[in-house]
Amino acid sequence: MTITGEMTRVSDEPVAGARAGSVSVDRVAPILLGALAFAVAMLTVAPWPVGVFQDDAIYVVLAKALATGDGFRLINLPGAPHATHFPPAYPAFLAVLWKLFPEFPDNIVVFKFANALFLAGTAALTYRFARTRFDLGYIAASISAVIGTLSVAVLMVTGVVLSEPMYMLCVIPTLLAAERAAEDGDVRWAAAAGAAIGFLALVRTVGVFALPAALIVMVMRRQWRAATACLVCALVFLVPWQMWVSAYHAETPGVLVGKYGAYGPWLEEGYRAGGLPFARAVLAKNANALFGFLGYIALPVTIPWPRLISLGTVLALLTLAAWRYWRRVPVTLVFLAGYGAVILVWPFEPMRFMLVWWPVLAVLLVGAARTVWSWRPTAMATRVARGAMIACVALVAVGYTSYNVRGVRDKWWLTLQSSMAGPAKPIAEWVSRSTQPHDVVITDHDLIVYLYTGRRAIPTATFTALGHITPIDAVQGAAVLRGMIGDFSPRWYIAYAHQSIESAEILAADSVPLLRYAGSIATARVYEPVAK
Repeated sequence: MTITGEMTRVSDEPVAGARAGSVSVDRVAPILLGALAFAVAMLTVAPWPVGVFQDDAIYVVLAKALATGDGFRLINLPGAPHATHFPPAYPAFLAVLWKLFPEFPDNIVVFKFANALFLAGTAALTYRFARTRFDLGYIAASISAVIGTLSVAVLMVTGVVLSEPMYMLCVIPTLLAAERAAEDGDVRWAAAAGAAIGFLALVRTVGVFALPAALIVMVMRRQWRAATACLVCALVFLVPWQMWVSAYHAETPGVLVGKYGAYGPWLEEGYRAGGLPFARAVLAKNANALFGFLGYIALPVTIPWPRLISLGTVLALLTLAAWRYWRRVPVTLVFLAGYGAVILVWPFEPMRFMLVWWPVLAVLLVGAARTVWSWRPTAMATRVARGAMIACVALVAVGYTSYNVRGVRDKWWLTLQSSMAGPAKPIAEWVSRSTQPHDVVITDHDLIVYLYTGRRAIPTATFTALGHITPIDAVQGAAVLRGMIGDFSPRWYIAYAHQSIESAEILAADSVPLLRYAGSIATARVYEPVAK
């Protein structure tokens, strides 16, 4: 057998040639895989407060605003500006759950339960994706589903209130519809794909890059009617959201745009100010972080050269999968390539962006590994090459298993949450006890303070695109803080982070001080603005 890229007609029905017993396996396996994913995800649900990732608390704030009739607004901020940072699909879903279970923080468990259900659905759909689009056998498809959903890295974002699980659930049926439409140019499937892409972009903004991927493939195949239907149906979802963002993005104060505002102006400002050197620095930093993460997760050792082998193996398998399955999943591969390019130039840590592709990457890697295993060369040189490839794949399999065993043993999903939530609790307790309902507070844990005390709160520092490469220092932080005190008239400034404290001390030591030290609590220092 030779490695081949030839394609037969791909069906979205169970794999052709499945015999009597096969169909029952295709029905039962997704249910069992979904049940397993749900059970494991539920075991990772922890009682830590929402807000340890910041983004999770923003989703909950928006859900609360929608459920309580305030609209799609950031009700945690002074002035409650309209929300333009995150698209509305996941907050709207949480708002429905909030209406059914209105007691906060008890309903946080319900939100996490929903994410566990999303992961269960993703496991089942990953199996179907592997069977119908990659023609993998039952065992290989099941392994793909397990690798793609039960990794410790995925579980760390499933056990908190983040949109990643909902996105992972939605992306696979979106890809199935887009591949079907691009395969035969069916206008109905193209319309369904466009609608699915539009909704996907309302779950996470980066989902919009599925649209050019689908259109590129359809145009390459001269499927003009299908491409038009896909575009129109996607725009039905995308245009209203973009009109909303255009109408309200200016409401977010400039100092808060990085954390709470629209992506476009924030990104444009960073690249405009930083220019080509900034672009090169972002690309280098993100590539290093992304490849370092992939190398470590494939072989968790500190010695560099084995990790280079593991990373090289992963990249080689992905390249082989792209060649082998190009005719079967062109939209998926173009989408993945475009998505990868975006996260390389986006001035933010790329690992979280990567995790939403974990189920699809798992199918690609398993498919490539199966191709290598099935290869039967006759020449001695190619037989040696096959043996070396199998050895490298085995090394990655052992390394990936070791990574997950360590994560389960040490409960990494709990470690991350506890390290973030522990310092926030005394701050929230002090604010609840020592402030008035109308007080505005500046603090490192602004979202947790709002959700658990009801006080309007803003962060201690600004988040800029340039800060991804050159973080602001205490002096720059003090200048930002000076403007925030003038703009928001806070009653208290509560600093936990070392730099936040340094910035406060600078303002307290001015010849005309803006802050004065008011005391300490368990994990932070409290400052009071000086009345003028």
